[in-house]
Amino acid sequence: MNGNVQQKSLSGSFLTNLTLARVFEVLLLLMAGTLAIVLHERLRTPLNIPGHHGLEFMAILLGARLSSKLKWASSISALGIGVFILFPVLGFKDPMMGFNYMLPCFVLDLAYNSVGQLSKYKKLLLVVAAGFGYMMIPLSRLLTTLVTGYPYASFMKHGFLMPVVLFMVFGLMGGLLGTGIYQVAKKGLSKF
Repeated sequence: MNGNVQQKSLSGSFLTNLTLARVFEVLLLLMAGTLAIVLHERLRTPLNIPGHHGLEFMAILLGARLSSKLKWASSISALGIGVFILFPVLGFKDPMMGFNYMLPCFVLDLAYNSVGQLSKYKKLLLVVAAGFGYMMIPLSRLLTTLVTGYPYASFMKHGFLMPVVLFMVFGLMGGLLGTGIYQVAKKGLSKF
């Protein structure tokens, strides 16, 4: 004992503040994916318009993507979607639903990581990517139908073109909504 106070080392602790923040961020992203798929399945609005759930689905996913600093944030949200679909609680009947609804997340991540230096147009490009990402759902369903013959009700009611176009439109609107909510929240939080 020499009378000096011993300094604490952060390297010896299990979780630092930065690590706790990352864990919390990952949990929020997982919850965003789960919320998106739960709302998609539980909001029963009998509009008979293919893709109308793209509004809330893509708003949640793009809002989560924009608010995260993680490179593959939307893929983490996709994991939340995929894991939740494994539980038989919601009664999903489509065997490809998990894969189909994870596709928009991957498209968002690819777009977000590709347009990094185009900061002036980044949000606009991400809105377009939200539309294209959500449009991947009927395209993958169309491929599944052509390969396996699995019947999708939207194709039988509306043909092949209408679902693809409407999914794109609702995905775009959801992307705009998610970007707008993110901007308003960002301005609101910056005042504190």
